[in-house]
Parts: sequence; C-alpha cells; structure tokens
Amino acid sequence: MLFNSTLRRSFARVKTLQFTQVNTFLHMESPIAPSTTVTQLGETQADMVQQKNTDDYKIENKCASKDALNSVLSKVTVSTRQPKPAPPQLRREKQLQAAKKKTTPYIPGIVNLQVLGAGANGSPSAIYLFTDQARYLFNCGEGTQRLAHEHKTKLARLEHIFVTRNTWPVVGGFPGLALTVQDAGVKEMALHGPPHLDSILHSMKRFVVLKTLKVNTCDCTQSTDFEDAVMSVKYVPLYKQPLVTTSNATQMIDANNQMVVAYICKLKPRPGALNLVKCVERGVPPGPLLGQLKNGFDVTLPDGTVVHSKDVSEPSETALSFVFLDIPTAEYLPALQAQADVFRNLQQDMENEVALVVHFTPAEILENNCYRDFMENFTPRTQHLYLNSPHNNFSGYVAAHRIQYQLNQLNTRTFPLLTEAKDACSSLHISNKLKRTKLGETEKVTEGTQKAVGDANETQLTNINSLTNFHLRPRKGLDRSAEAQLNPSEYISETQALADFPTLLSKLKDIQQTLPAPNCTAKYPKITFLGTGSCIPNKTRNVSAIMIQPAENSFMLLDCGEGTLGQIVRFYGKTRAESVVRNLKAIYISHLHADHHIGLIGLLNERQRLLQEADVPQAEQKVLLFAPIQIQPWLNFYNERIENIAQTYTLIGNAELLEQPMLLHETRADLAIEAIGTCLVRHCPHSFGVCLRLPAPTDGSEPITITYSGDSMPCRDLVELGRNSTVLIHEATMEDDLIEEAKVKMHSTISQAIAQGREMQAQHIILTHFSQRYAKLPRMQQLVGGDEAQPQLNNVSIAFDNMQVTLGDLEQFHYMYPALHALFAEHAEELEQKALKREMKLERKRKLLNAD
Repeated sequence: MLFNSTLRRSFARVKTLQFTQVNTFLHMESPIAPSTTVTQLGETQADMVQQKNTDDYKIENKCASKDALNSVLSKVTVSTRQPKPAPPQLRREKQLQAAKKKTTPYIPGIVNLQVLGAGANGSPSAIYLFTDQARYLFNCGEGTQRLAHEHKTKLARLEHIFVTRNTWPVVGGFPGLALTVQDAGVKEMALHGPPHLDSILHSMKRFVVLKTLKVNTCDCTQSTDFEDAVMSVKYVPLYKQPLVTTSNATQMIDANNQMVVAYICKLKPRPGALNLVKCVERGVPPGPLLGQLKNGFDVTLPDGTVVHSKDVSEPSETALSFVFLDIPTAEYLPALQAQADVFRNLQQDMENEVALVVHFTPAEILENNCYRDFMENFTPRTQHLYLNSPHNNFSGYVAAHRIQYQLNQLNTRTFPLLTEAKDACSSLHISNKLKRTKLGETEKVTEGTQKAVGDANETQLTNINSLTNFHLRPRKGLDRSAEAQLNPSEYISETQALADFPTLLSKLKDIQQTLPAPNCTAKYPKITFLGTGSCIPNKTRNVSAIMIQPAENSFMLLDCGEGTLGQIVRFYGKTRAESVVRNLKAIYISHLHADHHIGLIGLLNERQRLLQEADVPQAEQKVLLFAPIQIQPWLNFYNERIENIAQTYTLIGNAELLEQPMLLHETRADLAIEAIGTCLVRHCPHSFGVCLRLPAPTDGSEPITITYSGDSMPCRDLVELGRNSTVLIHEATMEDDLIEEAKVKMHSTISQAIAQGREMQAQHIILTHFSQRYAKLPRMQQLVGGDEAQPQLNNVSIAFDNMQVTLGDLEQFHYMYPALHALFAEHAEELEQKALKREMKLERKRKLLNAD
C-alpha cells in the first residue's frame, strides 16, 4: 500500500509521467542523466536509451522500494517544452541499427545479382549482389558511385566489396564510394581482394578522409574464404607467370609479378518447409522456436532436448553457386588452368549447381583458346555473363543523355548529342522474348546477343547493359525488363509538355537565325566541359574536368575528377576519344581534393596503352602534369607497388610557376599554348589558380587568355593573374543566399564569381563547379523576371556537362537564358521553395533571439 501511495503522489508531482514510463525507470540499472527531460523520456524505450546526452542503458533489475523510485524521480528534470527531434544523423543511425538487428541472421528468400556497370564506353564493370538482408559489390571502378546514384542503388547497407585486382580499373571508384557511404551513415566496411589494398587506402589518406567509416581490408592470399548468413565465398588466387616463391614457400608479389583473385560464391541453401507434425512429435511448443527451426537453426527445448532443423523440415533446395573470373592478360592463363580441378570439382558436386559465371575478363582474352578450353569445365546449364564485351555498347548513364537531348534543342553546336547515343539507340532494342530466361533454359540464338563457345547449348550473354538482373532466388534467372536504355522521343516530348518552353524555344530559334556573325569566328580554342559538379558525382553533373583544345591536335585538361576518361569516351565516341587521349599534351590539377584528381591514374594508363599500340617512342609518351608537388607520394606509391606509371608523365609543381610563367611556345610548340602561370587561391592548402596564354587566332583577333580559378573564395591574386582575360572559368558552388556556408567551405557564390570576372575585366565569364543541389540549373535570381535575356548576364555563361563552346558561341550564349529557365522551371521552383523555407527558418530564429 505504501508503494502504491508513493506512486499516486509521484503522478501528482509529475503530471506528464505515465505509469508505463515509471515502470521503465524502475528497470534501469544506471541513473538517468540530469539533463534528460521527462518529455524526452516519454518516447518508446528504444528512443529513451538513444538520447544524445546519455549513455545506453540496460533494462535488467527491477527496484521494488520507495527509495529506488524517489532516487529515479529526483534525477529527472521536468520540462513542459516539446522535445527536440533527434538529429537526422542519429535517426539515420538508429534506423540502420534497427534494420540490421531485424534481419540478422537468417537465410534470405531473395537473392538478386544486378549489373551495375557493364564496362561499356568508359563505364565500370561492377556487379551488385543484394538480398533482403545484405549487400555486396564485386569490383568498383571509376564511376561506380555515379551509376549507383543514377539507378537508386542503396549503398547505405553495403558492407562487403570484393575486388578481383588491386589496379585502378577495378578499385578506382572506391575512394569516392567510401566518402559517399560514410555520408550515408555506414560505420564499417570490408574490402576483400589481392595484397596491398591496405597500403592503397593508407596512401589515399591525404585526400580521402574517413572520419567515421572503418574499412577493414582482407588479403585473399592470407585467408581461404569468407562466410556469413547469406553465402560462403572461396578465394582462388591466380598468379602471373613466372611465379616467384621464397625458400619458405611464401608467395611474393612485386610490380612485375601481380595476381588476381577469382571468387566462387555458394549460397546457403534455403531450408525446406517446416513439417509441423514432426515438430509436435518432438515436443516443440508453439512460439518463436518454430520460427528458428523454419530458418534452419537448431533449437533446445526447455527439457534440454535438442531439435535439429533438418529433422523437422522437408529437404532443402539445391545449393546454387556463381563464379567471378577476371583474367587481365594471357600471362594469368597458366594459373587458371592449374586451378581447373577446383572448378571441375565444383561442377561434380551433386548437392551444388553452378548457375552463373560472371566474366570481368577483357574481350581479347575471351577469344584465347586456353580460356575457351577452360570454359568447358562448366556444364551447358551454366549461364555466362560477359562484361567488358564489345557488344556492350551503352554505359548506363541515362540521365546524362536525357538532359543532353533536351539542351540540344537550344543549340546543337553548344550541346551536341553524345556520340554514344548514336550507337546505343540502334542496338538497345531487345526482343520481348529475351526479357527473361529461367535457370537451365537456353535463350534463342540472336545475332549480337549470343556467341557459341564450346557446347552449342551454352547460354552466353554479351550485350549486357546496366540493370540487367539475374534472379538466383527465387530461381527466375535472367531478367532484362529493367535494363537501362535510351528513349530520345520520350526526352523531347517531356519538354514539349512544359508550359512556356515551346514558345520560348521558337522565339530563340528566330533570334538565332537573325543574329549577325560573332566577332570571333575562330574554330579554336574549344572548351569542353566534362564535369561541372562539386564534391561527388551527380547523375547529370560529374565532378571537375574541363578540356581545352587550343589547336586541332592538341588537348589540355584542367582538373581530372573521377570518371573523366569515361566522359571523354561517351562525348567523342570510342574512335575519336582514342585520338583525343593520344593527343593530350598536358594535365593541370588545381588542388588535391579527390573530386579534382581521382581520374588521373586511369587516364594516364589509357594514354600509355594507346601510345604503345601506336609505337610512339617512350620518350614522347610523357604528358606534362602540372599539379601541387604534394601529389608525388601518391603517384610514387602507385608506381612502386601497383603499376608502373612513372614513364607516363613529367611532374611540374604548380608553385614553380608562381613567380614567372612557364614559356612553352619553344619547348612544347605542339601544345599550342605560349605560356602558363599560376597563383595561390583561397581554398585548402596548396590550391592554385591558373592562366593560359594562347597565340592569336587566325582571324586576326587578339591573343587569347583563359583563366581558371579551381576551387576558391574571391581572391585578389586571381584577379591580378587573369587581368583582361578573354575567358574566366570560375567556380560558383553556392547560390547567393548561402554566402555564409560558402565562407565556411571556402567556395564562391554565383554573384561573387561574376564580380571576380567584372573586376579582372574578363570578356567572358563561365560559371562551373556547382553544388550538386543544383543538378540542372543553379539558382540565379538574374534568370527570373521575364522572357528577355538580362543585360547583366550578356557575358556570363552557365556550364553544363558535355557542353562545348568557342569564343563565338560565348558571345551568343545569353540568348538561351529565357528558354533555359523555362526548360528547368520545375527545378527552379523547387530551389525557390527551399530558399523560402530557409528564410522562414532564419526569421523564426531572429524572433526567438529578439524575444530573449
């Protein structure tokens, strides 16, 4: 009675306290933090123990005394104010933790293998394996995170990445992906593959800062396999010949003796249906024990009897296996043949069926007789998925083509259709009969989709594109119904349905027909924007890369973010892209943030390969690399431990050009650039702006000067460096309303970038490096206010990915603004709504401060 009386008095003192909450307090082992309010503790138990100003509490012992109750209540701060919601990051972490607990462990009922990238036109070769409880990625080349964003692949639950090699085509996308999944709240990830992966991560720490993500590397030469509740993965190391061994038989790998890893994955067989009669016979009571038996776990009854799941269930399904193979050169084929017994035994296992082999192997090795002979180890029931096949002709970046088709209506020269689109549209049509094939069935042989190798009944899929699915469980097999493909008519029809766009487009066409010839009619220089976004790639804006073409056979890159090589291939087409890369004379890196140089190694490797194929002397293969000298340790590490790239570049520190520009017109006349100078800008340490001086065009105009800011706040030194520039390319990361955020991140707003150009008296100003919140069009108040071009924007252009301009094009760019704004009116309205919400939020804060 005394205890109940105490409870009643407690309710009178704390009116907001419910009885169930008091009961919860009595179960707490630790005291409640004094700053925790009653209203905060009035959430569910899970919320109570996750308060940001308390530790996690365990519910164990019940206190059954008046003193215990008073002790708890005395430490509770009573508050009548509404609780503040948990920060978004905390809520996200709690959701991830709850989802993980809910789904662990059991054998999943859904297992799908999805092609994220098929290796076509500069896209990565990557396979995404997902179940209803876990996510896995096999290989992670440049552009993987962009494809994942494009196709809404959930990286927040990705915990394991398996790579077949430690070279850049396979791991080049990991730095960017790691930063992305860290932002998504992932706390830990495992990276499986050949040796040196830990060294690669360590060497990247200068520009890949992982504050909350822990990456565990697993050397496949030191471990035999991996296993979890979903599958087991057997590592099969394959060593390049000749094999080097020490006296103690430890296999050593150096730059000239690398290795790759093949993966044999075996799904845990799903238990058969639970036989309730057998459960009753063995005394299993109704309740959670039945669920555990159903999921394949053995249980112990209250009397100590152990009941095995297999004894009370129907026979399990046949175990399914799938294999990942990557043989980069013929030098690895002897090692593959030496492992033939491993794969042969896999086929002969009566309790196992090899459903699929995924080939990361390059196309030229697929034709090798030794490789073809090895494929005979697999039965006709095994299907083969060929990535990197020449028949795979679409990269999967649908959004980039969509926006390019729409912009192309404004000006076909400034926004040319990507060359990739011409090939893809003619070959992406797939017959409905080929949408699905069940395991064990064979597709009809259709020209361009299959090629017989070995057994005529063997299914081989060679025109694979992004989002091709292979359903392993349920056993539905190949599914191409969601495959990424282009639909140009749909993209055009979308614009015709917009309210004002057709009218403004028609008006723009009339204006363009009556415009006089531009003052500068020179064909060069051409400026091609390959990446105009900041930080991480967006589906419509890749990260920083600008191609300068001062002459017909001379190219120079300003910054080289992730996926730059792929952007070149998709823009120019494979044949023309090879010529562009071979004629790339110089690369400039403004600073060492990852989004400005991660694409460098892939581009250097490809250029070296093309020049060697063309029998260009090695002395002529080096490209001029202008970069902060602090990039040297990273390049040295990769050259010494992974691949030889030292012969591909000549490094010139940006700081060497601060005092005096480097004169190139005599030493490197083939570059068609007379001089290059730099200045320090206001961003991270070792950030530089650059100014290029080009010869006068053949039409008699003045010499041309192109200035590029890199990433920078407004900077006086940059203004002086680029005084009277012909073109200023300046970052404009933030809209004007976010000037404080721009200061914190050391970037410029749109108005600040324009002001920089006005102050240096630049003839043309091109804005780029937009925050990814401006995926289509930056928020510029100057664009709003009628269907006429605003005078203050007459010499200002907005950069888009895959935009190519000459000086004459820049003179006329501002005429497109009204139609451009109408084309992206919905996006512009969203930006205005967000700006309004920010202003209202700030107004509320000002009122609260004034009230205090």
